[in-house]
Amino acid sequence: MIIDKIRDFISVCPLLDEFAKLNVDFLGPNATEYTIDSIPTDSILKQYVDGGKLKQYVFVFGSREFYGPDVLQNIENSGFYEKFSEWLDTKTELGELPLLEGNKESDSIEAMSSGYLFGSTEDTARYQIQCRLIYYEDK
Repeated sequence: MIIDKIRDFISVCPLLDEFAKLNVDFLGPNATEYTIDSIPTDSILKQYVDGGKLKQYVFVFGSREFYGPDVLQNIENSGFYEKFSEWLDTKTELGELPLLEGNKESDSIEAMSSGYLFGSTEDTARYQIQCRLIYYEDK
């Protein structure tokens, strides 16, 4: 499954808190925790005459972070997502991409938005960024 490969890929990101959980489609109430959530979208970007397809897998990478009136904490939270986006770009430039199964091969991985505050409680907040993996699927 593609989401499993994306999770494997992101789990080694050096920016992540090494003691935090990296979930799929679930984000707990306590800081710090991460999630990868699938986003419904058209998966086919281009279809070739030989039957191959250029496809995308769109997902949200989110986290639960400490939050409140401390401006420095909130700047740090936003800064994490700026660095995460840069990490994805670097991985694409280096060709270090998720290893997919079968007839699928990764082409690039990128952030499609900047990281943003999605919701908050009194002392924690969910931040997230929309991303996509572009890959080629042979016939």
